[in-house]
Amino acid sequence: MPCVEAQTRLSIKNILLATMFSEPSEAILSYAIGLARRYGSAMSLTGTATPRGIRAIIGNREVDLVVIGAHSHESRGSDLDTAVAEILRTVACPMLIVGPQVTQAELAKRELERMVYATDYTISSLDGLPYALALAQDCGAELKFVHVAEGATMGPFHFGNSRIVAFRKRLESVLASGNVHLREAEFVVQEGDRAEGLVRIASNLRASMIVITARGTSGPLWPAAGTVVCRAYCPVLMARAIR
Repeated sequence: MPCVEAQTRLSIKNILLATMFSEPSEAILSYAIGLARRYGSAMSLTGTATPRGIRAIIGNREVDLVVIGAHSHESRGSDLDTAVAEILRTVACPMLIVGPQVTQAELAKRELERMVYATDYTISSLDGLPYALALAQDCGAELKFVHVAEGATMGPFHFGNSRIVAFRKRLESVLASGNVHLREAEFVVQEGDRAEGLVRIASNLRASMIVITARGTSGPLWPAAGTVVCRAYCPVLMARAIR
């Protein structure tokens, strides 16, 4: 069970466990059941399905969270990029994806201790933050902000850039709504390949989950989200805003 016992802030009534590329392992099934028990959720299960099939199931049910097992080591980042983008085009609920590098030992951990939230310092990258904040508070987890710059590295509060100023104001607003002070927020900023950098930072921090904002009909905010899933040593949550 990935969460400590605490009063829940999220409402997750229905969880769908679906798999791509392989049948679900016992570890993934146990992980999904743990989430369902934590939130008092009903859980349904589908076997290996295509993105179109997963979308159809979600469309016919009131699904609040999809847990997707993409645990085959034959799955590639490009395949997952395509699949994730196709699902996100019509699916409104968040997706928790378990990739091929996630071990049974990682899934068996009983506490969600640390989460990393990927941002590119744009306002849209904060759309899923309320969900991540609520999940972190439900589980008593630390939440760290990670930015991997493919160009020159900027500090999180570089006031000479209007984009960063707008980002800071939006971040302050979202954190305040979750009773989190800005001075408590921790940022990790590095340069390099975004997917590889995020996975490396998450590994170094021993993160239990990576959280990436999902963009509505335009697909994932991170074009390399599938690559992150393939290489990450922990589950990846494609989060959306709580409406």
